[in-house]
Amino acid sequence: MIKKHIAIGILLFAFILLIIPAASDAKKPQNYREIDTPEMKWEMPDYNIFALDNGISGLVVEDDEVPLVNFALYFPASPDPEERVVLAEMTAWTLRNGSSVNIPADSLNDIIEYKAAWLGVWAGPELLRIAGFCHKDDLDFLIGLAFELIENPAYPEEMIDLKRSTMLERIRRRYDRPRGIGFREFNKLIYPGHPYGRETSEETVNLISREDLLNYHRKVFNIGRSVIGFSGDVTTKQVKALVEEFSSKLQSGSEQIEPLPPAPEPAEPGVYYYRKDVKQAFITMGHQTIDYYDPQRHASEIMNFMLGGGSWTSILKQRIRVNEGLSYAVWSGFSTPVPVIGRFRASASTRLDQAGRTLALMKEVIEDYRQNGPTEEQFKRAKDAFVNSYVWKYEDSSDILYRLTYLMWRGLPLDTPTSDLEAYQNLTLEDVKQAARELLHPDKLITVVIGDEEKMDRPLSDFGKMHELNPTEE
Repeated sequence: MIKKHIAIGILLFAFILLIIPAASDAKKPQNYREIDTPEMKWEMPDYNIFALDNGISGLVVEDDEVPLVNFALYFPASPDPEERVVLAEMTAWTLRNGSSVNIPADSLNDIIEYKAAWLGVWAGPELLRIAGFCHKDDLDFLIGLAFELIENPAYPEEMIDLKRSTMLERIRRRYDRPRGIGFREFNKLIYPGHPYGRETSEETVNLISREDLLNYHRKVFNIGRSVIGFSGDVTTKQVKALVEEFSSKLQSGSEQIEPLPPAPEPAEPGVYYYRKDVKQAFITMGHQTIDYYDPQRHASEIMNFMLGGGSWTSILKQRIRVNEGLSYAVWSGFSTPVPVIGRFRASASTRLDQAGRTLALMKEVIEDYRQNGPTEEQFKRAKDAFVNSYVWKYEDSSDILYRLTYLMWRGLPLDTPTSDLEAYQNLTLEDVKQAARELLHPDKLITVVIGDEEKMDRPLSDFGKMHELNPTEE
């Protein structure tokens, strides 16, 4: 009897061992769609704000994980004059590479390299930024170098000439790539006469003198308008004393900074053709959109992610590249800048004998998407991508530094990263469908085509009123 019970027990145990893996396998997700992922939770790291009597505003993200410190110093700037396009770029490059009157350029580079640090200067149509990073023990040294460049710039003629020569060479080569031609011509049509649409030339580069750079320098480096940020192994008390020490010699100027003008009316819709003997046609199409302050900003970003901004998952990529094999590179972008109206743009490169077919399919996809929007599955995938990207978007304290310093310089709320995340999380499928209906305008498309129309499979006049583009290839 005992042996019988033992045998039955062994059989029951063996049966349990058999059914446990089966039950376990039944619970395993069969593909990525069946994986339950908890909603991503992200919180803004702590930061401290300070202000100095001389007008400098600042913030600090304290993070002692590694003994490094990043900093970023922002100054508002005016757009380049129309007759001196790239003045800001030349000034920033020459300021950094020409060093100061007290430190030769080669010596500056050697010192920074010896310290295993980095110092850079960049300028655009609205701001000039000096940024760098170093070991925490070298922070006073690096900040001292940054303020030395501001206080005693050299702008040597030989460095100005070197930068001028590289700019002129860039102009000479800018007609080599169809994509570059297409983007420049498109920008000029979307923002005619505006700083966003201006194009440099040999004349504008050659007009820039050392005196122009010095004037730009005097106007931009107004300490009372500056914003500075730090992140890393540093305290608020330390950086506040450091900035106060080095900025004490600088003055607050009285010259006004001209803001970016509003976006002008774009060129009329139609096809703008640039003839070029190439093997592949380049197509880019789009129109003006909305600005940063528009309530549909967040919906527009996710809307575009599904249309053409989401790599392999995008509708344009699936239809034109995967299904039809018409293009290796096809994508779309939807910008909502501050403070000027942004733009929607869809682009593709394809064989000349498939250019008409590709162009027609791009317009068909955009029109269908405007009318019907994404599916529930496409929307969920895009929304999850945006929400979960916050894990990487602000991966370390330096990412937070640059974002917060920019927001402070703009005068935007510093809780914008948190409010953006909440806005993405709260979006619905109908929000995105409404954005597609209201923000995509197939009837307003400005289409730029680079290539040889005689070798294309359809006449470009099939797609709208034709305009010949004939920029001089310098």
